[in-house]
Amino acid sequence: MTVEIYRPSAYIPDAGGGGAAGPRAGVPRANGRAIVDDNGEWFPLGLTFMWSLQGARNEPDRYRANLEWAAAHGFDYKRPLYEVAWNPPLEINPATFPDHLGAVARDLDLSWGLGLRSGITLSGKGTGYDLPRLARDVGGVIADGREAAVLLVEMQNEYSNGGDPLATLEAMAREIDPLIRNLIGFSTPGNEAEVEEIKAAARRVAAKIFIRHTERGNSDHGWRDVRQAWDFHNDGGFVGADWEGPGPGSSGSVLTDRLRLAMKRALSIMCGAPIFTLHTGTGVYGNGAPSSSGAPRPPNFWEIDDIDGIVEALRGVVALLPAGVSNWQQANTQWVPPNPVAPFQPHNHWEGDTGDGVNKAYSALAPDGRVIQMPIGVRGRVRLTASYRLTGVTVFDPLTLAPLPDFTDRSFGQGEVMELPGGGIDADVAYIIHGHR
Repeated sequence: MTVEIYRPSAYIPDAGGGGAAGPRAGVPRANGRAIVDDNGEWFPLGLTFMWSLQGARNEPDRYRANLEWAAAHGFDYKRPLYEVAWNPPLEINPATFPDHLGAVARDLDLSWGLGLRSGITLSGKGTGYDLPRLARDVGGVIADGREAAVLLVEMQNEYSNGGDPLATLEAMAREIDPLIRNLIGFSTPGNEAEVEEIKAAARRVAAKIFIRHTERGNSDHGWRDVRQAWDFHNDGGFVGADWEGPGPGSSGSVLTDRLRLAMKRALSIMCGAPIFTLHTGTGVYGNGAPSSSGAPRPPNFWEIDDIDGIVEALRGVVALLPAGVSNWQQANTQWVPPNPVAPFQPHNHWEGDTGDGVNKAYSALAPDGRVIQMPIGVRGRVRLTASYRLTGVTVFDPLTLAPLPDFTDRSFGQGEVMELPGGGIDADVAYIIHGHR
């Protein structure tokens, strides 16, 4: 089969990080729940790229072309796997993969030279390799002048799904953490009991990243997928990473709508997860085979349906998110003191196919009085009642980034109502509201 290679018209060679958004520098680190490097705070956007080592070895030109595409489209990092028991030629067993650590080093260098950091997942499970040794060895590769090229290091992908005990992941963290200054995380929890177990283990080794693969399910016309990002508000003390949610070609449920993906990223950031990975089926094997549920998975990223529009929406929405918002105090609607109180209360929260109003309308409050609220899944119309006096209220469209006509710099007294238009049965409308209390 002949594969057309993507040739970007412009990307930033040897930019030193940041993809098409421009060079970044320094080792990424936590500032509360925010992420900063030597250029300051930003919201890292990444791309699942589990076939990195296999692609670099077996199809280096096509692999580089996909990296160049990611850099040209403003991604900040890729997410590679460095061990996994997939069928040949996709298996990565460090004991048998040719020059494994050299391949890791070359992959980090190539990506960083194109402006992409790496959000590493050390283990994809199953080879039987000594995983603490893997962590120590990859840590040595990173420590050898590559810390700035790495966003974070995850110990294992979905450990509770046939993986290794949490104690093994903790042993891995203890091996790699003394070697590098980079942020580390363990794995996504499989249930709520594992949430607390992972947090306890992470605290023992001072890991600062908490990873979630948010649940996939397209109920409530796809807005359930979006609202799963609210879970990150429970992870105070950690920087959240929305690491492998639904996306184009993902297994199980897929998410391809620009608005819903953009709002999921915005909600994750607001809830304390500034790190967001666009998970696609293409990013898993990179071989063009469909998913187990039959979803198409083109071999190259630029072949994904509407990918340019999706990326534009994901990148654009952050223009509406204030710096430091990941460290604000989150508030749900219908909460009352002593809990934080959302700026506006919607007249109705709908489920399924009945009712108007909103699906959800989560919010966050800054110490200086600024507020932000995100009504998602607006159907018909929604009447929003001010919980307290609000000034400077402006309502933005998250795709065009423009304020709604007649909804700029408004003031509302406690109990006054703002009515916003919604969509039809699918509720294909969402807003981002700024204001000051």
